[in-house]
Amino acid sequence: MGSSTANTGSTSIISNAMASNSAWMGSQSNGAGGPKHKGSSSDAVEVSWSRGGRQFSSSREVYTRGLYRICLKFTTSEDEDEGKPEPATAFWTLYGRRTTIGNGVPNSNRPDDICRRMDDSMSGPASGVLACMSDEDGEQAALYAMRAGMTCGWNILGERGDVAVRVGKAKLYQKSGSSKEARLLTLDAERWVLCNGASFAAGNSVFTVEEVKEKEQKLTIHCSKGPLKNKTLEVYASRCPYVFGRAHEADLCVMDRELSRKHGAILYVRQPGKPRGNFVLADLESTNGSYMRLTGPYNHKGVGALTLGDEFIVGRTGFSVNRFDCGISEAIGARPTMEDRTIVIQNLVYPPPDYYYNGDPKDILTELAFTTFAAVFDGHGGDECSNFLVDALPRHIRNQMLTQKDELRKSIESGRGRNGLHADSGEDATSEVMRRILKTAYLRTDKEFITPKNAPRVVLLVPPLFFLVEDCLLRMLVTVVLFWPAKMGPV
Repeated sequence: MGSSTANTGSTSIISNAMASNSAWMGSQSNGAGGPKHKGSSSDAVEVSWSRGGRQFSSSREVYTRGLYRICLKFTTSEDEDEGKPEPATAFWTLYGRRTTIGNGVPNSNRPDDICRRMDDSMSGPASGVLACMSDEDGEQAALYAMRAGMTCGWNILGERGDVAVRVGKAKLYQKSGSSKEARLLTLDAERWVLCNGASFAAGNSVFTVEEVKEKEQKLTIHCSKGPLKNKTLEVYASRCPYVFGRAHEADLCVMDRELSRKHGAILYVRQPGKPRGNFVLADLESTNGSYMRLTGPYNHKGVGALTLGDEFIVGRTGFSVNRFDCGISEAIGARPTMEDRTIVIQNLVYPPPDYYYNGDPKDILTELAFTTFAAVFDGHGGDECSNFLVDALPRHIRNQMLTQKDELRKSIESGRGRNGLHADSGEDATSEVMRRILKTAYLRTDKEFITPKNAPRVVLLVPPLFFLVEDCLLRMLVTVVLFWPAKMGPV
């Protein structure tokens, strides 16, 4: 599928997705293709990472169950601050390729695959290196990578301290009186421990951990850059969550316009069954994010393991990890208000509507981690139905996939041939399982909508649900494109 478009009325989602092997391996307009030379950074070679699971055991497995390529979309750029934005907005890379990020221009001795020549905060060419994990990286790198939420087999590394990864999210809750507590919202939030030598960045500020005293439960950090430069801070576990941001009521007020009012926090997370815990850096859902720099104790292969939706920066240039380069286009037309709703979910690991981690065991989320959901909900004379579906439909699909996870995994295994490879010809068992999952999810969504306690006050005439087998698309006031682990294509 060269381009996938879901269009209903005046709203559309356009995704640049390719499903055939020739399309995956074809030349890309951003320079990811071109002639291949042995040993060059653009070679797409056979790579296996059996330590990461069967889905990474070969390039074929990655193609059918994981992410054979990822799209890096620019989130921030120093070039934009200079008034000279780069023409490219995204970069595609293939599994097995080594992608360098830096300021090495094309005609230099060390050209970078992604060149940001105006970002002078980069230390030079190859400031960041994006590559897939492999068995050659060793056991320790695999252990680091598996600490990530749901790793997609890709890793970012910066040997000179130019790379930083956005940490997990947390939310503050006010308890009785003036005390407060925090809840971690992402699966991998606890891995960003503030140990000796760790360094993190927030806005224009850079902090480094000088000392951690476990007995006193005290953390000493030093600010080396920003408004609080050369200032040393002591954080005790009793004061955690220790909030920093622009707000005057924050525990650490930093007058930086790039920080949110309550930007991030230092948490003290106690391990079950242990008397002491760890100081952990978390982001309070800020606009620009809090980042752990991959230097010091975090300068190891596998620490920067990435998954869908993760963000990282190289110098001052930010990237997000995506499965597709998709965009949303809306036109209100003659309607007085926009009644349509759109949604693009990178993966279904977190349940809607808040998309916060709810404590599900990690081993049951593998299929959800590689399932992407995109939909356009048509208003049909009002936005009550579309507002309901934007939360209810992905929730029911996710719940049904969890209910039938064993059947889904068995169908993936049964789709392998004698040599363990997936068959390309004909309809596979996983497609049939996914059809049943979608049909059940649609029926439950329809039933929930028409139930009196959940029905809106305005009575809507909801068209009946119908199931089209010919083009494999379920419709109910919505056009859905769903990509799941065992088949790189739409349902």
